[in-house]
Amino acid sequence: MLPFRRTLLLSLYLGFCSVAGAAPEAPASKDMQIVQRIDDVLVGVDAVSLAIIDRRHVAGSYFLINLHRPSPVAGTAEFVADCQGPLRLATLASSLPSGSIKPETPLLQRRATALDIASLTFNPVHMLDGSWMVAEFACRSTSQPGRARQIAQDLLEKGGPPDMLRLWCDLQADGSTQTRRNAEVRYSASDDAVAVQTQWLSSGFVSDTEVVFGSGAQWIVDRQAGRARLLGAGGALLFAGACSSVPPRP
Repeated sequence: MLPFRRTLLLSLYLGFCSVAGAAPEAPASKDMQIVQRIDDVLVGVDAVSLAIIDRRHVAGSYFLINLHRPSPVAGTAEFVADCQGPLRLATLASSLPSGSIKPETPLLQRRATALDIASLTFNPVHMLDGSWMVAEFACRSTSQPGRARQIAQDLLEKGGPPDMLRLWCDLQADGSTQTRRNAEVRYSASDDAVAVQTQWLSSGFVSDTEVVFGSGAQWIVDRQAGRARLLGAGGALLFAGACSSVPPRP
């Protein structure tokens, strides 16, 4: 899998004010399902490429798409997912793109029956390298025919590890004076991963008492006290907002 470094600026991911609650747009075919956003990179799975190998394994292809430069794709890989929990993923091949997305040519479907599963190296899945959502989508969509789009939307908006918790906080985008009320902050202590709205953050981490994200200016969300603070250089308080574990009313 392709790693994501924890060094992106706050402004890259606090663009949630313009994309809150909506799936990011990507120039892909109708068979490309976007299952996750990590910073400014979308993770998409080619639904046509998915092939059931046996009762527990599914093969397929996934893509990385940079929101600021959608074409060519930022990366592509072929994988086999082990669906008999806990989820695991084996990467068969990965490469830089040659140009356009061509989901109508599913290489894995043509060779899935020839794969030697015993020879593959399966690794635990994680949120911040895209492997968790890729594996979960592959396993769920092949066991529920006709629901690929719905499953992808559910993973993008609500997906995460089993221990995932949520807070709704008043936050501000970098450099903005406007407050976004009840922005959803999702976090998993087991996977040390944080998302704001639908965007997982490579800068995020979780402690026993706090959820932290941001580089340069840094957000610190107190899990018990119900408050979010934005700290600048030297620890200067730039903004403070309330948090709640109770979902806002529709």
